Amino acid sequence: MRDGMIKEFTVSENLILREHHKQPFSRSGFLKLRDISHHSNQLISKYQVKTPSYETLAKSLSGGNIQKVVLARELSRNPRAIIAAQPTRGLDIGATGYVREQLLEQRRGGTAILLISEDLDEILALSDRIAVLYEGQIMDILPRAEAAPERLGLLMAGVRPEEKK
Repeated sequence: MRDGMIKEFTVSENLILREHHKQPFSRSGFLKLRDISHHSNQLISKYQVKTPSYETLAKSLSGGNIQKVVLARELSRNPRAIIAAQPTRGLDIGATGYVREQLLEQRRGGTAILLISEDLDEILALSDRIAVLYEGQIMDILPRAEAAPERLGLLMAGVRPEEKK
């Protein structure tokens, strides 16, 4: 709610936050409400947002549905790159799975994704390469196939591979 949504805005208003001044959502400074509602209903359906209406205030949605609205807004813009910082923090199992699948779908489509997460399972499930930071330093960058949890744990504790001996 702090960074991705405006809680006093409706779902529809949040879905067009970054595009409200462009076609097809406005013309000559006036919002095209029919086009906005059509676009909103399409995204609500495609991203499985559980909301009574596109006119529902964002603050009345669950955390998972808020995350789905943010995903719908950002992914509908067809980004070439995504920075996903803690994308599933605080979400239930169902919403977590949904968010992860959306990120994997984007990756399969060629979108570059920088995942920032403290959730080791999430990192292992979504990453091709893993960079481990410790006190602001990159400890190592590993291909997913070489990223055993034990090795990652040592790196996260500040132990470099050559120091383990």
